[in-house]
Amino acid sequence: MYLNKMYLNKCLVVWMVILTQTFFFPICSVEAESTSFSGIVVDGEDGVPVVGAVVDLIAKGQTQDSATTGPEGRFRFGDLTAGTKNVRVSLIGYSTYTESIDLLAGKAHQMEIALAINPIHLLPIEVIGQSPRVHRQIPGTVTKVESEAVDLIRPVGTQELLELVPGVNGYSDDGFANSRLSIGIRGLNPRRSSRVLVLEDGVPIQPALYIYPNMYYNPPSERINEVEVIKGSSAIRYGPHTMGGVINYTTRRPGQAAGTVVELTAGTHGYFSAFTELSNLGGQRVKSDIQLLYKRGNGFRENNGFDQINATYKAHFFLSKDKLLYLKANANYENSNATYTGLTEYSFRTNPNFNPKKHDNFEILRTSLDLIYSSKISTRLTGNTTVYLSFFDRRWWREDDVFVRSSDLNAGNPSAVPYFSPFDLVRIGGGRTNFGILRTFYVGGIEQNYVLDHGTGKIELGARGHWERFIDDKKIGNAPDARDGIYYTGIPDDPDDPPEIIGQSHHYETAALALYARETLELGRLTLSPGLRFEYFGQDRVDRLRGSVLADKVTQVILPGLGLNYQVGRLGFFGGVHRGYTPPSSGTLRITNFGQDVDAGGLDLKAEKSWNLEAGVRSWRPGFKLEATVFWVGIRDLVAAGRGTAFKNLGKVETYGFELGASLLPSRLFRVLPDVNLSYSFLGTEIKSGIVRSGVVAGSADVDLAGNELPYAPRHTLTVGLQKQAGPIKLRADWRYVDEVYTDFENIRQTYNRGDTGPIPSYSIVNTSLEYNMTPQWSTFVTAKNLLDEVYIGSRLHSNAGQPQANLSSGILIGPRRQVNVGIRRGF
Repeated sequence: MYLNKMYLNKCLVVWMVILTQTFFFPICSVEAESTSFSGIVVDGEDGVPVVGAVVDLIAKGQTQDSATTGPEGRFRFGDLTAGTKNVRVSLIGYSTYTESIDLLAGKAHQMEIALAINPIHLLPIEVIGQSPRVHRQIPGTVTKVESEAVDLIRPVGTQELLELVPGVNGYSDDGFANSRLSIGIRGLNPRRSSRVLVLEDGVPIQPALYIYPNMYYNPPSERINEVEVIKGSSAIRYGPHTMGGVINYTTRRPGQAAGTVVELTAGTHGYFSAFTELSNLGGQRVKSDIQLLYKRGNGFRENNGFDQINATYKAHFFLSKDKLLYLKANANYENSNATYTGLTEYSFRTNPNFNPKKHDNFEILRTSLDLIYSSKISTRLTGNTTVYLSFFDRRWWREDDVFVRSSDLNAGNPSAVPYFSPFDLVRIGGGRTNFGILRTFYVGGIEQNYVLDHGTGKIELGARGHWERFIDDKKIGNAPDARDGIYYTGIPDDPDDPPEIIGQSHHYETAALALYARETLELGRLTLSPGLRFEYFGQDRVDRLRGSVLADKVTQVILPGLGLNYQVGRLGFFGGVHRGYTPPSSGTLRITNFGQDVDAGGLDLKAEKSWNLEAGVRSWRPGFKLEATVFWVGIRDLVAAGRGTAFKNLGKVETYGFELGASLLPSRLFRVLPDVNLSYSFLGTEIKSGIVRSGVVAGSADVDLAGNELPYAPRHTLTVGLQKQAGPIKLRADWRYVDEVYTDFENIRQTYNRGDTGPIPSYSIVNTSLEYNMTPQWSTFVTAKNLLDEVYIGSRLHSNAGQPQANLSSGILIGPRRQVNVGIRRGF
């Protein structure tokens, strides 16, 4: 006990020293060696002072201090230590300025800095942006996973990056490739990220934004430069899925660097990827990049392999010094043995890698074209026009399932048993039939946006027209490996064998108009940001198997929001309120009586609506960054959804909690210490009112959900990351803990032998990475995901479906197992 106390006391002393140095070191400089540095920043074209430019002082590769130019373009640093510093000046619309200066003790230094216009930075492809000043003034919770972390972590899929963000909960059911993203924010159901808006370079990428937002396509992580997440009132600018938040993937801009990137990776489970990027192609007026990716793996379960090919062309067309056209074309093809056949409790205990479905196949093809025209109309007015087109085709064939006894599994032809059998059950393919969910999406949109700097702030006005067509077909095949099927059985006009519809063919079409306005008023230390969004969209559906009857519905909604930010020194206090909205759609809410007269509302389900409130504090001291937020979301008409059961609106639901993101850099003071990254979320959820048909109570009686928690909403989530650089070596380790969650609205704790009911126990995993820079261009790396090979439940897909038969439920899908990759990279 004495030794333990001595050890504890030493630890406390070390941490007190670290905290003291972190918070007070900047003001404890020696007066005899102090100096000052001031200047003015002007436009390189006309010499006009530039307001709002960020001036950073950098020493030994780390930012020591920063300032923002005032109304006359001036800045000043006082009480600086003498020595060599790097000056970096940045502002959207200008090229970043850098220069090295020698600060002498006792001497005041002054300089004039002229910024050159760079239209690349006018492009609205970022939500948060690079400017620390803008970041600090955002009136809401924002998080950015920066490029340095993305490069070092080298995720297999982007869900690993998103789970580093406080308030984000993710659950895996897509095998290995992470192409089917399942992310929820602040307690909302993560199933296919249908209640979160997902963008790439500011452009929506969900298959059909209004009618089917489920993320059955997710860009490969190799193409991602940074990840931005907004959860506050600023989210209404992007709409319509504003209840959870906004995720924006940013990719590298063409022409920023010249050369060729080649990265080869190989790893366990047959993993291999080859990525190349040819950058800065073309002349002075056109800068182009080409990216090519091939990726494959065997997956974490049997019969779970995949192949993926992704190609991207990006170009900047410099039409003039203040006009720029950005083009991005992408094609993605994936062929994988993806399945919904999960494990029973017996299979999970005895062989969690078990998967009997060698014929299940998921095949997608997606092509897209984005055009962004950006122009600096005047010194205060910027205009942006965005045009986007995409085609997405998804063919998913899955064999029908049956239950068999575990003792009969290895028999030549095991007999199917009913789901209520008391034996150890195993879910396998029936060996007779399959079905294909065949979906095709056509999407197009155009958005016009203007940003006016009016002296006391900025106002942003915009309009977007959006169109989408969604073909949702289901066919029944006559063999486990069939790739075509039928919609109906029987013979027309034959009374002895009348037709029976066994498939589905729904054709949807949506036309939408969105208008938005957002003001940013800078009133000294206070920044106010009121905003308003109007959504108007019409949805049509034709049921081609039932007489091609047309049903339509028009929906409109106004979404207000208000945010504020108040700065005191290096602290920023922020808060906001906004209206959240999830539109009634086929994918998210599964409309059944589409367009019919259901209580004069036209749809049998109401749109989900919410009021979102939050308040927090943000700090950005050198060596210490923090963002802490408390939030409350009051939701009305949340849909209780489950496969095979009726989708039904609940009454009121609340989610509330606390989020903390922090980074501490003690290595700035003591080189032997690692830097620390922390992400913590406390989440509470409660259903205030709601009744659904029970999936487990005898007779399928109604059950009152009042007082229950939402599914897949962990009470505690914690990630602690340690990062260290020692010369050419970089190391990082992340430990992640996820608390127990319910998997259904009834909060059933009992697990049945089928594997489709019961909670998901808490789990923790460790991810590590190491990078060694052999030369300025060549590096090698090793990454280990789930280093300790924790076997845990990723999800109980379609839990408590109300239809527990093997072909209607899914069971347990395991989380990703240990994956070790090694690779080599030649960079710019």
